[in-house]
Amino acid sequence: MHYDKGIETPLTAEQLLLENEALKEELAKERALRQQLEWKLRQLLDKQFGPSSEKTHPDQLQLFAEAVQSVIAEETAAASSPEKADAAPAGKDQDKDKEKTKLKPRGKRTFFPEAMREEMIEILVPEGQRICPVTGAERKFVRWEQSIKIKWVAGHFVRVIIRREVRAASPGAGAELCPEPVVTAEMPPAYRIIPGAIAACSLLVHLIVSKYCDHIPFYRTEQIFRRRYGVVLERQTMCHWMKRTRPHLQELYEALLYELRQGGYLQMDETTIRLMDPDTKGKTKKSFFWVIKRPGHGVLFWFDPGRSHRVAEEMLGDFSGNLQTDGYSAYMTLCRKNPGLNLFACWSHARRKFYESIDANGPDAGWYMMEIQKLYRVETEARESRMSAEARSALRLQKSQPILASIKARLDADRARASILPSSPLGKAIEYTLGRWNALVRYADSGNGEVEIDNNWVENAIRPTAIGKKNWLFIGHPEAGQQSAILYTIIENCRLHEVNPVEYLEDVLPRIQ
Repeated sequence: MHYDKGIETPLTAEQLLLENEALKEELAKERALRQQLEWKLRQLLDKQFGPSSEKTHPDQLQLFAEAVQSVIAEETAAASSPEKADAAPAGKDQDKDKEKTKLKPRGKRTFFPEAMREEMIEILVPEGQRICPVTGAERKFVRWEQSIKIKWVAGHFVRVIIRREVRAASPGAGAELCPEPVVTAEMPPAYRIIPGAIAACSLLVHLIVSKYCDHIPFYRTEQIFRRRYGVVLERQTMCHWMKRTRPHLQELYEALLYELRQGGYLQMDETTIRLMDPDTKGKTKKSFFWVIKRPGHGVLFWFDPGRSHRVAEEMLGDFSGNLQTDGYSAYMTLCRKNPGLNLFACWSHARRKFYESIDANGPDAGWYMMEIQKLYRVETEARESRMSAEARSALRLQKSQPILASIKARLDADRARASILPSSPLGKAIEYTLGRWNALVRYADSGNGEVEIDNNWVENAIRPTAIGKKNWLFIGHPEAGQQSAILYTIIENCRLHEVNPVEYLEDVLPRIQ
């Protein structure tokens, strides 16, 4: 029976069937609408609370891969006849898997394919060593001592087969008294940077320049080698090679540090770097690259987990003279403890404070910006005229000191103004500048023509490390931190002096032995 507006009316079977079909259609529409709304809700939730990038966790990728493989297996089984599926031997798929494993040497830490360009070097025993000093007879040829090295040449690997001649003194006639009964031709220096390692000097240099000049982390280099050249060279091996290359470059590093300390003027700064925390697995902590630079001479990096003045004190050693830094208080503490240091501040940092206050105190902050710009015009005039330190000092006495006097008078007057609150951006800029005034104006004093107006030279040297740490993110061990400091020092000095780092390292690494 069917009830409509309280009146009982019977429906025929045909009417009931039509009503049933209409209800089914309406239900299908409701289900489709619900699915659409649920999809939109998921999209909104993902947009609001999900990750901002399209990154997927490796475990998720593994689940997707397993799901796809299971679907493919089911479809293949459905397409095949049951008889053929049962007749297939179980060991055949296992044999195919073994063949694939042979083609992909994933278990090997280092693998170089057979189809590589090869070179052969044969090294003979020098003439002076062919004659036995005891018997006077010529040492006889015994064998070839063969070694294999891998070098990097213009975008490809080369397998180098090195055969070194081995000779031995003939028995008898006192040969047993010979201090060197057997002599072997010496390995060329370019192939013994790391004794026992397969890497030639050119491959080591390529890894150094790729990471510390081109900022390519080793895990990406590992992927590039495997994908483009079929070479398996794990990042652990690369890190080990870098560690064993460090002692050679350590001597250059220490010589440069000694030379910089002997000068009378240094700029100094520090930048943060993340260090893997040895006490907490998976966590990193803040550490620092400290940098000193003598404009026109050289730059040096120094790694330390701390940021106290004691680190700067250790780095500077016996240095005495002019030290230019930013406004970090550790440098002021260092200079108070060491009367041999004359502290110079950075006008670039002071200008930045006034620039940040333009929105809140436009006209007043703008006046300071214009006056500081006049100071920089004096520096530009001296640089474009290629003035000596003495001439630049005379120019500053004539043009910069009156500007500085004007700025000082305005700072004192604005500090006393009730309309400029100490907590305002301009008030903070004024306090910052007055608090470092003596160190800021010292560059314009007579005899300080060598000193720059700001600390930008050393900050420019730090900038490449900022690009690098965005790629490799953190340092795994304190020893690796100092190792990176040494390699950055070499690369940045090449850049400073416009020297090709590849040519420099390929020349100096064999010779420094």
